[in-house]
Amino acid sequence: MDFSEQDVDVFGEDIEDEEEEPDAEHVAAAEEENGSGDSSASSSSSASSSSSASDSSSRSSSDGEEEDGNSTALVRSAETGGEYVEEEEDERDLFGPDNEAYMKTHARSPFPVPVLPPLQNNQNRSNFGRGRWQSGYNNRGPPLLPRPGPYSQRQNYGFGSKFSHGNGRESEHFVSEMKLTKSEETLSRKIIQFQEPSEIGCYSRVEGGVVYFDDRSLRLFKRTICEDVGADLNKGFESFVEKRDLGSQGFGDLLACIRNKNIPLQNIHFVTFRNNLNKILATAYIRNEPWKMGVHKRRGVVYLDVHKLPERPQSQLDSRRCYWGYAFENLATENSTETDIDGKGIDANVEFCSVIKTKLGAHRIIMGAEMDCCDSTDDGRRFYVELKTSRELDYRTEERYEREKLLKFWIQSFLAGVPYIVIGFRDDAGILVRTERLRTKDITQRVKMKNYWQGGVCLAFADEVLCWLYGTVKENEDYVLQFVPPFHRLELLRAESCPDIIAEHAEQL
Repeated sequence: MDFSEQDVDVFGEDIEDEEEEPDAEHVAAAEEENGSGDSSASSSSSASSSSSASDSSSRSSSDGEEEDGNSTALVRSAETGGEYVEEEEDERDLFGPDNEAYMKTHARSPFPVPVLPPLQNNQNRSNFGRGRWQSGYNNRGPPLLPRPGPYSQRQNYGFGSKFSHGNGRESEHFVSEMKLTKSEETLSRKIIQFQEPSEIGCYSRVEGGVVYFDDRSLRLFKRTICEDVGADLNKGFESFVEKRDLGSQGFGDLLACIRNKNIPLQNIHFVTFRNNLNKILATAYIRNEPWKMGVHKRRGVVYLDVHKLPERPQSQLDSRRCYWGYAFENLATENSTETDIDGKGIDANVEFCSVIKTKLGAHRIIMGAEMDCCDSTDDGRRFYVELKTSRELDYRTEERYEREKLLKFWIQSFLAGVPYIVIGFRDDAGILVRTERLRTKDITQRVKMKNYWQGGVCLAFADEVLCWLYGTVKENEDYVLQFVPPFHRLELLRAESCPDIIAEHAEQL
């Protein structure tokens, strides 16, 4: 594989070797039903950012505007089989208050928020019930229903008391729920547009934790990574500096960047890290992984704060497997850290974060997304590259890889407009055995015939979640949104307070 030949489709702009597909494929409705989430997600967005620190710090709220008074919005639609297409706008800024189309767009769902029936006190049921409802039925102990009921704790890792309100509907903090009852077929019929991700700012965290509002921590992709097959990813493990849990401070860095770049939030519905959106989109198919996030509405903007769940203690092998991912990122980038030199190792706290503006359905979103590295086309247009590691596949693991890992890879890259994913496959000893480059927009085609999942279903599911969430939360109130298997619902619970970082940010706007 030759990574030196970059044929990036930056949303179809002046790329000679990108052929147009036949018209018949564009108009076929089946394309949307079977693979509606196909993306040409590239990073024309990243091309809008300057590669120098001075350019990055000189941006203002006018990012994305054209001097001639016109702008081009690229959205995903059914007619193009999930590709981004250009839509000319008369106004200068799709997000601007002078945009008539924007002013007519409603953030709330056209469907009313469901009203839940009152909870029944099942402990006081009379003894003349029938079947399993009757106490002592068939002398087999307490009744099995009603469900859901309290489940035994699983060592407090993701479940139980440390996962607050594990059975939210029984809690006094319960506000609302969204049941996951719509079928994949129903969701696949919804056509949700997703606007081209556009970079409007960035920031870098360096060794020691200092944050700069520029791209000094952004690494360059090493196109000769194929030559490193056989490398030992264990090298430097002893000197590895693990990632610290910054809590709300990490979200504060994103908000500080928004203020530094003078990014207006008057017309924005959600501010979040990409990780929260990853969780929501993936829940359309993956129902065995719990998660939760903070929800805080201030001045019409809903801030989604990351809440990290307690993790099981890692074994030595678990720690090594985690390190192999960082080691591959280090190996696949230029000017990488020389490990084991004077005790110096890879520092997982050094990172570059892109601040991106996009639109999913009716909702305008600003999100922070950590980027692994970047590359550029021959004419200098910069785009981001996602770096991943995976155990080498065999006939037993390939299906799960395509069902779950490729789904997560696609969601993460699609949301931020990252056109390429480079995967380093390793063996059980941590030796790099091969590399593979995937186009983000080709992943859905790879799984389409196997009917594992559809990108359009993920977008439709996320649109319903955002509509329900934005229409339910109230101004100046705080919540926790969570998903707890095995319950097939999202739960919105009232929180006690708002992080100071978010409250202080809202006051400064």
